[in-house]
Amino acid sequence: MSSDDGHHPKPSLKPTSPSTLAVVGLAGAALTLLLVARYYQQAPELAWYNSLVLFALAVLLAWMAWTTRKTLRPSRRQTQTASAGGLPSHEPGRLEGPEHALQIARYAVLAKAASIAGSLFFGAYLGFTVWLAVQSGRLTAAADDLPSAALGTVACAALTAAALWLEHSCRIPPQDDEQDESPSRP
Repeated sequence: MSSDDGHHPKPSLKPTSPSTLAVVGLAGAALTLLLVARYYQQAPELAWYNSLVLFALAVLLAWMAWTTRKTLRPSRRQTQTASAGGLPSHEPGRLEGPEHALQIARYAVLAKAASIAGSLFFGAYLGFTVWLAVQSGRLTAAADDLPSAALGTVACAALTAAALWLEHSCRIPPQDDEQDESPSRP
């Protein structure tokens, strides 16, 4: 009996749905609003450099997305150069060996986790920013924390966007030979 007998489920990783990100973000915002309204005096000061770390992660994920997309979907210029006499290292859209496929799968899992975490923290920073904006006229500490919270909100949005781009870049394009095997109609 072969392992392709249909009794074993095929592993798959579905793309992150926008509704999942929205629910996670709203839950983060609601929870943060409740906690900040009650415990703002005990909360540590918001540091602007935390946002720099999030921006750095967003840049790293965007670079990974760009390189992955370049590997899986070579540009027309690369394809023309390869067909003009240069030997391509691999055919466009083809994965070289199981190590490469495993790396792409790891990137996809990382992207999914980062998009959900980015959405959660986006909601948390957004809830904090909204609360601080409302209280900034009344509390000077809230007015002082507002720019850091707004910067964190933008950083989390950038992280989520970069993670979604990486997840999209990990999709393997359809193979040409699969399309050629289908019967053509006159």
